[in-house]
Amino acid sequence: MDVIADRILAQIGDNDLLEKLSALPGADFNTLLLSIYRKRADAITAIDIVKAFQTNRFSIPSEIDPVSYHLLEADLLSAAQQMGINTVLLSPSAPFGSCSVFGCVDQNNVLSAARGTEMLSDPTNMLSIIIAEQLKSGKADNTRPLHFCTTDRVVRGQPFPARKGYFAHFGIFCIVSSGKDSGSYACEKDMLVQQLAYYKRLLIEKYNAQLSVVLRKRDGYADGDGFFGRMTELVQAELPDVPISLDLDHGDNSYYKGMNFKLYMEKDDDRIEIGDGGFVDWMQQMTNNKKERCLISGIGIDRLLL
Repeated sequence: MDVIADRILAQIGDNDLLEKLSALPGADFNTLLLSIYRKRADAITAIDIVKAFQTNRFSIPSEIDPVSYHLLEADLLSAAQQMGINTVLLSPSAPFGSCSVFGCVDQNNVLSAARGTEMLSDPTNMLSIIIAEQLKSGKADNTRPLHFCTTDRVVRGQPFPARKGYFAHFGIFCIVSSGKDSGSYACEKDMLVQQLAYYKRLLIEKYNAQLSVVLRKRDGYADGDGFFGRMTELVQAELPDVPISLDLDHGDNSYYKGMNFKLYMEKDDDRIEIGDGGFVDWMQQMTNNKKERCLISGIGIDRLLL
């Protein structure tokens, strides 16, 4: 990407153009972008639109049956409401940098837009931002853990394998739990129990899914071994009939802290990954409060319908 940008800047004759544009105030930068987009749109014909649609992987409709998809969405959200989890209907756009600011996603893998926005690529980030705003403004209190969930169709910029089950846009159901450290990992336990209870009730008890779980040890806690051991015991107790395996070799990462889990489902003699989750420090970053704890998780809606 940098090589291509350097070539373009050399053709324009100003190698410092990127720095000059990046230094503009937000409002001026947005105005400039809108002017460029308008000029480019003025040169496009209806025939050009059809040609673009044929080659644009972000615009191709999914092969998933829409009725089955939306019924499953309603099922996921209804089950969450019955368990006291707050449901949220998100905007299809998010503030610019909503994923990359946490150091876990390259901005090139997000579809950036004008007016200080980007297309929604991860609803867990957006739910976390909503919760953080409510905590900072006094609208919410997470002394007892809060649980928010949503479903959304997201767009990702990275290339995906050209095979069944991989799309540039896909549906996600996710849960974000927020609480305050109260000692002995009690907060983390409460949040994890609630989220595991949801997936157990929905996937195992309602849909009779054959699940397996992989627990990965991550850095981020002073007593990493102790924390991972306590969380492993909890998962085993909450999911006694689910095969659980441990992965102790992926500690260093910029995303999860302490522990994360991956959910797999057996279907048609195949084992497919349907979701994952874990603890993150996003709430600490947004509130500047080291006592904040946050657990996120999500499952792929399309994967459940394949």
